Amino acid sequence: MKMKIEKTIRFLIPILCAMGIGAIFLIILDVNPIHAYYYLLVRPFSSFSSIGEMTIKMTPILLVATGVSFAFQAKLSNLGGQGQLCLGAIGMTIVGTSSLGSAIGFWSIPLGMLVGALFGALWAGIAGLFKTVFKASEIITTLLLNYIALQLLSWCVYYPLRAPGGNIPQSAKVAAVLPRLFAGSRMNAGILIALAALAVYAIVIYRTRFGYNIRALGGSVQAARFSGVHADHYYRYVMMISGAFCGLAGAIEVCGTQTRLLEGLAGTYGFDGVVASLLGMMHPVGVGISSLLLGVLNSGAETMQVKTGVSSLFVNVLEALIVLFILLGMSYASQKKKHKKEVSE
Repeated sequence: MKMKIEKTIRFLIPILCAMGIGAIFLIILDVNPIHAYYYLLVRPFSSFSSIGEMTIKMTPILLVATGVSFAFQAKLSNLGGQGQLCLGAIGMTIVGTSSLGSAIGFWSIPLGMLVGALFGALWAGIAGLFKTVFKASEIITTLLLNYIALQLLSWCVYYPLRAPGGNIPQSAKVAAVLPRLFAGSRMNAGILIALAALAVYAIVIYRTRFGYNIRALGGSVQAARFSGVHADHYYRYVMMISGAFCGLAGAIEVCGTQTRLLEGLAGTYGFDGVVASLLGMMHPVGVGISSLLLGVLNSGAETMQVKTGVSSLFVNVLEALIVLFILLGMSYASQKKKHKKEVSE
């Protein structure tokens, strides 16, 4: 019980501190913080339609956060969620706009998701390969691969995947789209797939030998090796699984929300996923709640801008502050643990 309370406090403190500093910024801008936060945090729940908009923002964040958390469990930092999402979107578009996609109709959705997840896995696997073969930092490689993936997506919508005869850089519509769950709302089955992916993550990490070995590797590489875990093999597996979740996010964004490949489709979902994973402390429940919060922030940002005049980019400031306070908390916990160890010795 005490541990649950401590985790809840660790979850709330970064959010409350970020909101407090954000309120100061709003006051400086001569905006009532209560009004601004109402439109940002409460208004997304005011109607069935707005809840639907919130869920389609939450879905890619949740999937990327799940993938990032999978990597974090092995003490790997997958910061390439944005690029892997782009590759997943390209994979879904290739299937959905092909003659095969048109022929099989609805079945192009699961096939496209499979291809999208595979594309994301292979893209993340490049970073895993560089880490195990060349000892390169996965932080650097995944970040750099983001830029390559963004340019690759841009090339695809301008050239090979561009809609025939179109003047706008975008693909044709995919052959089939995910069904909407309720009339009068854009909420689609993608949110159910994202929640199922989170459940799979929880089962694999906490209920399988494979997940136990990943957590052992994250705790101590030496101890994991003594227990028979081949670190390099697991690093490659983990990076590819992490990339598969992010690639699935891109596939769902195409066949669930956008219905076609567009520039800027990845948005800030890669960064949002990292924030959700850190804030949720990689725990499935925490990751789910954090993704919901970030989905609410992204959904309410535009309403806040219209009603109060505060730029929607204010959400990026809040997210950056949340990350800052998370890192400060991790640093404090590390120093406290180190101090206790020194005292005991």
